[in-house]
Amino acid sequence: MATVTLAMSSFIILILFHTLSSSMATVQLESLPSYLLSAADASDGVAPITDETFGSIVPMSKNLVLVEFYAPWCGQECINIHSIMVELANDYAGKVDFYKLNIDENPYITNRYGIQNLPTVVFIKYGMQRDRLVGYVPKATFIELIQLSI
Repeated sequence: MATVTLAMSSFIILILFHTLSSSMATVQLESLPSYLLSAADASDGVAPITDETFGSIVPMSKNLVLVEFYAPWCGQECINIHSIMVELANDYAGKVDFYKLNIDENPYITNRYGIQNLPTVVFIKYGMQRDRLVGYVPKATFIELIQLSI
């Protein structure tokens, strides 16, 4: 009986420890300031960015930054450009930061950059716009512009 009680106690302690460890890790990650999170933290390498987080992330980056302006209703061109952005995020990890901004939810940055057509990808270095691609553009064009800016 004592062996069963000890085994049950150990099992309960193990479950509690695992639960507490998981919650602490979640709290720690969620409590990080947005400027400490990078595009590499995104599951596909292209991190979402908002009007609120843009100013603390993009101008502070020492890397070239590509911001993909899109909307959920945009259609196939936005899907194709996002696929290219994901590929490039893998190819240029650590050298270029990749972000996406939903224009419907973020009007301030959308207006600040004068976005009128989708998809639009803006190339930013040291907080200044270097280039802009509008509509579907082949991956080779992205690579050319990236190579000129890094």
